[in-house]
Amino acid sequence: MSRLFGLAALVFCVGACTLLLDTSRSQCRTDADCAAFAGTVCDTREQLCVARSMPPGPGPGTIPVSGGEMGAPDAGMSDAAAPPASANCLAANKPLVTIEGEITTSATLSCDRDYLLVGTVFVTPGVVLTIQKGTTVRGDKASTGTLVVQPGGKLLAVGTADEPIVFTSAVPESARQPGDWGGVILLGRAPVNGAAGAPRPQIEGLLKGGEFGGADPSDGSGALKYVRIEYSGSKLGPNNEINGLTLGGVGSGTVLDFIQVRATTDDCFEFFGGTVSAKHLVCQNNGDDGFDWDNGYQGRLQFLFLQQDPEVADETNGFEGDNDPTGSLNEPRSNPTVFNATLCGKNLELDKQQYGMLLRRSTLGTFRNLIVSGFEAGLDLRDATTEVEITHSIFHGNLLENLAYAEVTGGSGVLADDDGGLDEQAYVLAASRRNLMMDPALVDCFDGNAPRPYPGAALVQNAATPPDDGFFDPQAAFVGAFRDANDGWARGNWIRWGR
Repeated sequence: MSRLFGLAALVFCVGACTLLLDTSRSQCRTDADCAAFAGTVCDTREQLCVARSMPPGPGPGTIPVSGGEMGAPDAGMSDAAAPPASANCLAANKPLVTIEGEITTSATLSCDRDYLLVGTVFVTPGVVLTIQKGTTVRGDKASTGTLVVQPGGKLLAVGTADEPIVFTSAVPESARQPGDWGGVILLGRAPVNGAAGAPRPQIEGLLKGGEFGGADPSDGSGALKYVRIEYSGSKLGPNNEINGLTLGGVGSGTVLDFIQVRATTDDCFEFFGGTVSAKHLVCQNNGDDGFDWDNGYQGRLQFLFLQQDPEVADETNGFEGDNDPTGSLNEPRSNPTVFNATLCGKNLELDKQQYGMLLRRSTLGTFRNLIVSGFEAGLDLRDATTEVEITHSIFHGNLLENLAYAEVTGGSGVLADDDGGLDEQAYVLAASRRNLMMDPALVDCFDGNAPRPYPGAALVQNAATPPDDGFFDPQAAFVGAFRDANDGWARGNWIRWGR
């Protein structure tokens, strides 16, 4: 177990980091009324619970948080290693702690308080930020609250299906909207591509402090498990938005499992290079792409579910894959391996070039056991240098072209030849690839409030068997993200549907 969890001492956040108690939320008459909130007493003049370190009287003060020295690089990733939950974790009236600036001392955010991110908050190199299961972290709207873990820092956010960790808007629940706050950004030291001698890239969505990438493919940025991120995606400028979960140069020593991003104005998940792998990812009501990669991303992905918002009238794709923004052949080449995905589009014709899979700009990739439905077209392969393998998948119910437009030399718009003369339909439907255009008989992929994106019976007849490599689940020899109605990985308190 990491010494971060084992030390009982209380430390104060130092440096540029500020942790402030919002005294507007916890009323009291005596100290006994504050007993549920560790480290607080009653300010009898204000009749509010305040931190024990504060002098009586109005105004905020520094509140202690659990912390200690950083332990082993990725210690504490299991549910069992998480700090014990407080009896007050389910209280409706918790103290609110404000976090801003840089976190320079390893610390734990406990579930008996709520937390407010003000501005861009950086977890600096060498620091571990642990978030206890059942904890809610809110992003301030006015200052575009955003959490950034810099290379060498770690975020250990391990929830459970019943007690997830939630990143959400600080706006009252009834008024929350996509784009209320920034999002969560993990930056690591795994390889990214770029021109020889070029400086490390700066992550999209940040003006400074966002350099990422390195030479360690096994680098670890911590763990996110049973985490929900919602109402994120604040725009800093044209083509400079913050995704729900942004991953820049994140290495394979990082754990990503059971994560939902919903109601975001930009991509749900975007991978800028790196080697991190992820399972059980849910994207709902995204304003841009569901799963996006570039800058040499080479990870593995399994069990992905996307449901787009029909009210977002924009060019949004299920998968959008590039090697880099210029389409160069810079190494490492983007080359993800994906098994078991169900991609459900808007199921609405908007004439916005919405594709289930837009693969371009020299990306490589392997895709097996996919269901692609409800887009204007299922697939677009662009650029002669794009080389992908798509097998054992089903394209059904895409509105204008179920698989791909018949592009021709001299054509315009969606009919323009943008792939060097490749006949996408002939390529994808070659018998050896075992792709089908048939109805997968999903119960309901498009119900935004209660989706049932599973088939009535497991689609095993035409499926590929995932490799038994220690990451992929080799038992998932079926097409789509869900075997059948009994496959409940996207159920529980960690998931929320609708707007």
